[in-house]
Amino acid sequence: MSLTIKDIAEKAGVSVATVSRVINGSGYVSEKNKKNIEEIIRESNYCPNAAARSLITQASDMIGLVMPERVNPFFVKVYDGVTRKADEENITVLFYKTDDDEKKQGEILKQLKAQSVKGILITPSLYQTSATRKMLEAVERAGIPVVLIDRDTEGGDFDAVFIDNKGAIYKATEQLIQAGHMQIAAVTSPDFSRVGARRQDGFLECMKKHGLEVCPDWVIEGELSVESGYDACKRLMEMENSPTAIVAFSSSELIGCVKYLNEAGYRIGRDVCLFGFDDIGTFPDFGLQLSTIERPMREMGELAFELLWERIHNGGKNKRSREILLPTNIKFAEK
Repeated sequence: MSLTIKDIAEKAGVSVATVSRVINGSGYVSEKNKKNIEEIIRESNYCPNAAARSLITQASDMIGLVMPERVNPFFVKVYDGVTRKADEENITVLFYKTDDDEKKQGEILKQLKAQSVKGILITPSLYQTSATRKMLEAVERAGIPVVLIDRDTEGGDFDAVFIDNKGAIYKATEQLIQAGHMQIAAVTSPDFSRVGARRQDGFLECMKKHGLEVCPDWVIEGELSVESGYDACKRLMEMENSPTAIVAFSSSELIGCVKYLNEAGYRIGRDVCLFGFDDIGTFPDFGLQLSTIERPMREMGELAFELLWERIHNGGKNKRSREILLPTNIKFAEK
């Protein structure tokens, strides 16, 4: 007799979502439960990859969670928020990563449609075209609701959970100005990034409001990578008239800036003030005085699941899209 994922969950005394995480190799499962689930799968003559994954398609309550990656602390915490809420409803979460590849994203969406998931949570590819919006619209026409997390699509009409990107950078820049900084640089996101454009608007608007000149050489476009943050910070600090403060538009660029400043012997928070997204947990252990824009990452995941769950249960009625815009918290490191 063939087993379903629900049978495995009952034998192991855990939820269907927990079995799914073991099969997918994603999310936290205690070592005891993991070993027990794997033993049941082996005894049933299923291997925990393709064959075991096929068990998931027999579960009736599944949603897809599609993200660029799962190593970045932001996505890890969003994932945690989603799965916490999913566990409460005994929902299986199928996690897929796109590597920000729009073509790969399209194949994943086709696969999720074929698996008859009840809904999809997605952070769309950074390098998206109109094809992303069209693919998601096709998913919704098939009766599968979609909720966006963190990034939107051009011209789309989907439920979404975002942060106030413009307001976040505005507040961070204003904090630096109030602390006496007048020479403020920015390591921005790629110009095609809609999130990055909003953050740059916040930076420029704040500088203008306070009557401060924005030196073109002090606004350097990054590539959302540690390497680009490192290179941009190096260029800024090697200038004859270098800035006294730098705002990094992404956590990866922030890490790159920290790496360069440490190697070059600068005292962060004293010689130069550094502001960036997300509190990178290991930095305070090294005595680094980083100022950060803290995003409610787990809350984003929880709210996104709740939006999706509501849409699933009302059968797509009241389709007017809803957008939740969450505030951020500024954590300024005093000298």
